[in-house]
Amino acid sequence: MRSYDLRLQQQKPIKVVYPELEKIMALRIPALLCLLLILAACDSRVHEETRRTTSYGPVIGTQEGSLSIWRQIPFAQPPIGALRWRAPLPPLPWTETLTALEEAPACFQRGWFQGDNEDPFSGAEDCLYLNIWAPTRTASDQALPVMVWIHGGANTLGSAATYNPRHLVEEQSVIVVTIAYRLASLGWFRHPSLRASPTTAMDDSGNFGTLDTIAALQFVQDNIAEFGGDPSNVTIFGESAGGHNVAALLASPLADGLFQKAIIQSGIVSVASLSEAENDYPSDGVSGTISSQEMLYQLLINEGIAEDLVGAKQHLANLSTSEIADYLRAQTPTNLLKAEQAAKPLKLGMTRVFPDGVVVRSDGIVGALKDPARTKIPVLVGTNRDETKLFNAMDPHLVEWGQPDGLWSFIDRMPLAIKNPDYYEAMSEYGSGFWKLRATDDVARSLTQSQQTVFAYRFDWDELPTIQDLNYADLLGAGHAMELLFLFPAAMEQTLVSKFVIGDGAEAAARLSQQMRNYWAAFAYTGDPNLGLPTPQPTWPVWQEAGGVERFLILDSDNDQGVVDSAAALTLKALLAKLEQDTRFDLMGRCQALYGLTYRNGDSIDPSAWETFAAGQCLDRDYQSVTQLLER
Repeated sequence: MRSYDLRLQQQKPIKVVYPELEKIMALRIPALLCLLLILAACDSRVHEETRRTTSYGPVIGTQEGSLSIWRQIPFAQPPIGALRWRAPLPPLPWTETLTALEEAPACFQRGWFQGDNEDPFSGAEDCLYLNIWAPTRTASDQALPVMVWIHGGANTLGSAATYNPRHLVEEQSVIVVTIAYRLASLGWFRHPSLRASPTTAMDDSGNFGTLDTIAALQFVQDNIAEFGGDPSNVTIFGESAGGHNVAALLASPLADGLFQKAIIQSGIVSVASLSEAENDYPSDGVSGTISSQEMLYQLLINEGIAEDLVGAKQHLANLSTSEIADYLRAQTPTNLLKAEQAAKPLKLGMTRVFPDGVVVRSDGIVGALKDPARTKIPVLVGTNRDETKLFNAMDPHLVEWGQPDGLWSFIDRMPLAIKNPDYYEAMSEYGSGFWKLRATDDVARSLTQSQQTVFAYRFDWDELPTIQDLNYADLLGAGHAMELLFLFPAAMEQTLVSKFVIGDGAEAAARLSQQMRNYWAAFAYTGDPNLGLPTPQPTWPVWQEAGGVERFLILDSDNDQGVVDSAAALTLKALLAKLEQDTRFDLMGRCQALYGLTYRNGDSIDPSAWETFAAGQCLDRDYQSVTQLLER
């Protein structure tokens, strides 16, 4: 055991167990997709050539082919005990060489797998580590661009270890750093009692997961030159919640100067409410953010200290703020996430950053994107054409699930048929359109307004196979997270992916993967995805030249349309006008579709749009059945 580990025995990490293939195939599609990205077993041997000296102590890693890899390097002290819900502190120095071979545990989270004999939670609070992947090099080699990957998972799930950037590093000659950050209520949590003791403004922000990403970036600034990287040429990139966290770093004064370029993949830019994060829910139970106060009530109920909410409030009335803070910090992470689950309100959106005014600007991410005074850096932003199909595929009201027969009969449960294909396609089309509008087109407009250079994309690859008479191109299409297979194509080499995801289109998929990685790396090198490409590729247009048309790049394989540019940018007015005339719905169907598409916090539209949609005929209708469906 390395010397640094001796200080970490206060908490025993919970082992993450991946079940056998039969269970994997029976589980939710996002979990399967994540598993398909996971790296094969690591080389357990150290290589003397990888010995490096960080500002905290020496490390040694391993070499895998032409790569040098260092895993589980601490970038902060373990956020446990008194350091829970505090801004991360720099790691304590070590003197003995840290052997950086094994993956760190994921940050504590709900388990992906809920089958028999499996713990519903996984990971550990002691999780603030990063991994560095670099081409093996000599001392005379030129410093390389650095790409810092922030994983997704709704800010409640995921792990840095899931992603294998070998191809990016090996073929595009960049250094990739994959980082961890605290998740769920361990990562974003505000309660007044936690501000009662001596704290800093960063402690009080509640944005602990965001602060973790900033601490990791600071570690990169201070140490990446030792690993062959250029600290003045750092690109942050992330997908889904990782894209949201990239956008949050653009809105953080504390992160200014820690990176020079940003890539936002399928990330939302809405923020959480400070008041909703700390106060009781209203009588209708609607809130876009989990309340720390409501979580506290649930903790007391779950422990039998109070029978109900009334009893919990009476009990708390007799406690001092310091007693409440001590009680919260004494809870196990399992208790906290159980209470979080029990305290979920109606209309809850994903876990998002707080606009506290210190870690994240008080005008939020959108305010920062529109601000011409903020530091200007190139930004690449995009979404997938069928983002919401991944989630719609898991809805039993839209898709029939059951046990298949024949070759697939060993699987307990899988999708068998789309119940109403026209309706399914329509809901997916509008849901994905609203996602693109909010996460790409409006973001690009805001950045252009602030005079920043923007490159936008839409990922369209959908050449999926037919399984059990169900066409997965219709079921999933170019769904959420599908582009990750192309940026991290080690997953494509896995038998399960190559046979049942890529299929006969492997050569075309490999070419698209190469093109995408070339674009991403060129952007990391120069801030322009068109510069320095190893082979000629279609020109990626700037979103909008001065006074010009809004344009983006479509990423597709040459079995289909290929890589082409498009001027089909979206506006809310055009989306609503199309929905209003869509014959795949009757009037009530249009109203219900708009209600569902704008239901979650962060997805809402201006009330005036509701008033004018269908000449106001959607107002004052009963959407209770839709609400119940969405909450289930």
